[in-house]
Amino acid sequence: MSTMTDYDEASRTYDSVRRAPDAHLLKSLMENFTGKSLEDMEIIDIGCGTGNYSKYFLQFQPKSLSLMDASVGMLNNAKAKLPPACRAQIAFKQAVLPEIPFKDNSFDAGMINHVLHHVEVNPDGKSFPGFVQTLKEVHRILKPGGVLTIIADTPENIDGHWFTSLVPETTKRLQKRLPTHKQIKRMLEECGFSLKSTYKPLMASYLPNYDNIEGPLHESWRGVNSFWSLCTESEIQNMIRNVTQMKNEGTLQAYYEKHDRIYSVGAYEIFAAKKI
Repeated sequence: MSTMTDYDEASRTYDSVRRAPDAHLLKSLMENFTGKSLEDMEIIDIGCGTGNYSKYFLQFQPKSLSLMDASVGMLNNAKAKLPPACRAQIAFKQAVLPEIPFKDNSFDAGMINHVLHHVEVNPDGKSFPGFVQTLKEVHRILKPGGVLTIIADTPENIDGHWFTSLVPETTKRLQKRLPTHKQIKRMLEECGFSLKSTYKPLMASYLPNYDNIEGPLHESWRGVNSFWSLCTESEIQNMIRNVTQMKNEGTLQAYYEKHDRIYSVGAYEIFAAKKI
């Protein structure tokens, strides 16, 4: 399970404020680097959450689509969302990373979206054994030439989100969970992948209410972003006092504009790697 967030609880409201942006880009990367159309692929969604990305992929009728998550609540939402009667064979599996309980050479493509920062048990920002073991497992279950796409935050991305500066100690703790671009590239190569492409989306479209400057004051706004689960109660209360003060003084919008930098550093990174 995630060492950051109770996703069984978060699953109750997750879809009201989270989206699956750039799914079309993941599809293009998979097709380009496998040389196959989606309808000829067997795909796995690792850390599928409520199945938002899988729902997008299902409309193209892949040969099979397997969804895996540690949270039963998330999987139940995904099951309710995906139609049972369609061409694709759909499977659901409850499992905790880095374990991926599927057979060797089973999939043409896999995706891991906004998941890997949950894997490390004792993060130190230097070594990422949970991440590495997960990549090794993905390499095992992909067919030769199979493609892995990853959506992940890097420390630089986190600094670009306007609200992270409200709780700097939390930001430091999260950044210890996040490998840099260079570290991700190196770990992919060490695990038998060739990095083929990377992108930095310049909008936080996965959080439709990102620009709600009063959002941090509300538990419902914070509850679907695992960043806030790393905060101590005293950090939350101090943040609420500071945001409320800026709101009352009329300076909150200026604070947002000063600290929002995802348009330059990226909201997150997208990686596409091919099994060698």
